[in-house]
Amino acid sequence: MKIRTSTVIRASCDRLWPLLTNSQMTAPGYFCLGVPRPVACELPGAAGRVGAERRCISDRGTVTQVITDWQPPHLLRFRMVSTDHSWGRCVDSIEEEFKLETTPFGTQITRVTSITARGFLPSVKEGLFYFGLKRVHLFVFKNWRSQAE
Repeated sequence: MKIRTSTVIRASCDRLWPLLTNSQMTAPGYFCLGVPRPVACELPGAAGRVGAERRCISDRGTVTQVITDWQPPHLLRFRMVSTDHSWGRCVDSIEEEFKLETTPFGTQITRVTSITARGFLPSVKEGLFYFGLKRVHLFVFKNWRSQAE
């Protein structure tokens, strides 16, 4: 299943790009039904490149990812390699992509999350993940907008 979310942020690609790997999520937001609230994303090694580790930290745990495509300031792809979230046992794979495109109004940023669930009724699980991940996408974009504009 793919979850796609896109928005325009009134900032250049160069200004927005660093937030993809180094930002704190401080804007208010409400989460329910066990959906983790993002807190930060970071590059523990401080250098972005293919093969580097990226971490997404939430109020319920951490997702560790490996960068699979690094083309600043326009394209970032990565995949999950581990998580300590309780939902981790329900997921076979998560791959993510951020595309940044210059527009007359700023930068259009598009996030696509591809998720494959495992176990009993995987399509039902993917449907539930859709709503939780869509909420996460919107919350992260809200935070990046407040930091970049």
